[in-house]
Amino acid sequence: MEINFKKLMSNKSDDELQKYLDNRTKFVPEAIESAVAEMQKRGRVFSEEELDSYRNEFQAKREAAEKEKNEFFGNQWKKNVVTDENAPAYYSERAIYIFSILFSAIFGAVLLAINCRSTNEKKGVWEVIAFGVVYTGLQLWVLSMIPRSTGLTLVFSLAGALLMNHFFWKKYIGKNTKYRTKPIWKPLIIGLIISTLLLLAVIQGGFE
Repeated sequence: MEINFKKLMSNKSDDELQKYLDNRTKFVPEAIESAVAEMQKRGRVFSEEELDSYRNEFQAKREAAEKEKNEFFGNQWKKNVVTDENAPAYYSERAIYIFSILFSAIFGAVLLAINCRSTNEKKGVWEVIAFGVVYTGLQLWVLSMIPRSTGLTLVFSLAGALLMNHFFWKKYIGKNTKYRTKPIWKPLIIGLIISTLLLLAVIQGGFE
């Protein structure tokens, strides 16, 4: 639920509004903008220099927040992706992350193991597979002992994906290794087929 900053500030005293302004680096730009607007409504006069200074601060803060968001959700997945035909072709970090969440850690582990097998050293293949199997087994064991929870299942999947990308990828592929992305259609189709068969088996078991 979004905060109605205009209404929030209208209920603040003059001193409380001034505290927002004095400590504006601690608050989101929308809160300070509403505080300034409320102070103006109550008769406070700001010089153009003051208002310009606040606007510049707000703009800089928004740009920094947007940059951080893009780095986390988008650019971090693309920073090492290139189109150079001489670069090795791997399933991307994003693909491994998504497959781990959608289908389980073992699927992501298989994709990462294929990547490891494609490196010159060919190291880490069985370590990654073993991690995927053990982690998935541990996940199923823990979840079997507690009431079904989609949220907890997602937490396990996210943790498995992060471990593979932040530990095994860095160790066996390389944090700054440049690569081309391999198409994911084949593993995606396989994953969907296996998931469908498992779902049908569960449904069939429920009717017996």
